[in-house]
Amino acid sequence: MADNVIRLPRPRSARSPADALGLFVRVGRNDHKELLHIVAAGEKSIFGFVIDAHYATRHRDLIAEAKKREFDLILDPRTQPLALPGGYKSNLAELPWAGEGPHTLRDFDGEEGRQKAVAIVDYAIAHGFTQMLGPTHVLRGANDQWLRRDIEMMGRMSAAIRARKTDLDLIYSLAVPMEVLRNPAERGALIHALADAPMDALWLKVENFGDDASGEKTAAFIDAMRDFHQLKVPIVADHVGGLPALAALAFGAVGGIAHGVTMNQGFSASRWRRPPKEDGEEDADVTADEEGKKKKKGMATWRVYLSTLDVLLKKADAEKFLSVSTRVRGKHSCKDTNCCPHGQKDMIERPARHAIYQRAREVDWLSKTPQGLRAAQFVDERVRRVSDDVAAAAALAGLAEPVQKALAKKQVAMSRFRQVMAHLVTETRADSVAISPPRRSVRRAS
Repeated sequence: MADNVIRLPRPRSARSPADALGLFVRVGRNDHKELLHIVAAGEKSIFGFVIDAHYATRHRDLIAEAKKREFDLILDPRTQPLALPGGYKSNLAELPWAGEGPHTLRDFDGEEGRQKAVAIVDYAIAHGFTQMLGPTHVLRGANDQWLRRDIEMMGRMSAAIRARKTDLDLIYSLAVPMEVLRNPAERGALIHALADAPMDALWLKVENFGDDASGEKTAAFIDAMRDFHQLKVPIVADHVGGLPALAALAFGAVGGIAHGVTMNQGFSASRWRRPPKEDGEEDADVTADEEGKKKKKGMATWRVYLSTLDVLLKKADAEKFLSVSTRVRGKHSCKDTNCCPHGQKDMIERPARHAIYQRAREVDWLSKTPQGLRAAQFVDERVRRVSDDVAAAAALAGLAEPVQKALAKKQVAMSRFRQVMAHLVTETRADSVAISPPRRSVRRAS
């Protein structure tokens, strides 16, 4: 009789929190109000919030409320931009470990390096963080001198955490170019070096990889990530959004993803490498403008997420697209009343909440899909549908020129992405699956 029993998937309420894939949100300057609402509304699929050190005071209410509700609060000490000429800016210079100019290797030597480690740990404790990214730097390759110095600093950070007798988790933030990740020798050297670094998790920021990555580049990223599994720590793809991020989760390459609210869904250090401009222009990733206020040069605003097309559009462009016809509006406007009670109106007027809520549902869907079926179902039920919907949308008459161009480009990219992902399903190495980051509640219970 037992052989005739059909075993249904466990209901969500019966699943262990450790089964879930991780979703972390990078909090921009003015994202805290919308994220506070999401937290207060009972969102559970988000694991935590990454907050830049210079925004810790500004986001104190979000830190307090999220911590009370068992979310992780992850400090980004911003050492990566602080060591590059265009990244060292006035808003970062006030941090206790910033110094008077872009960091050099000597700034992390001996006692000075130890003092920086202590300062960062004390800052994290004082502001209520539960985890922190280590004080690492953007590397040019496995032979970059920063690599060994960063590993030494991770040891100093670990010692400072033990000395303070706190339960802060320490995350290694590895930032490398895509071409380095593609190179097996470089990749192997990085992994060998990282084996000496104390860490509770590994987060990867890969230059020139993000939500607009091609199918071929996404497949290369997935293949490269499998080599990092040997470190036996949770792995998170940082600054990655869209279908490439979901693909990395579906194929078991990473156990979690992290990105910003409709921005910071790809990573490039080119702005940080350029000398600062005399007009004081700030990076768009740290100057998100408030709704309704006059936009200043260099500032970025929230975009509207159309999940059916896997695109982020400016508000004006999204409104024009959805007004093309009632059929388009019915197909592509949000129908989830838990997300947008008033449909298109809420989707346009509250794009931050809509985007994060929908991404949470996408990750939640993957988490509830058995590991052995995730890749195939992701390609069939997500990639295929987006590809078909983009093709249909690109053929519509009456589209505004910017939207028409964006959809035409997306159509070509999606066709290729779909082909590569479908082929990748047949090659998936089921024996290599990334460890998912444990929720804060799980760590506290262990």
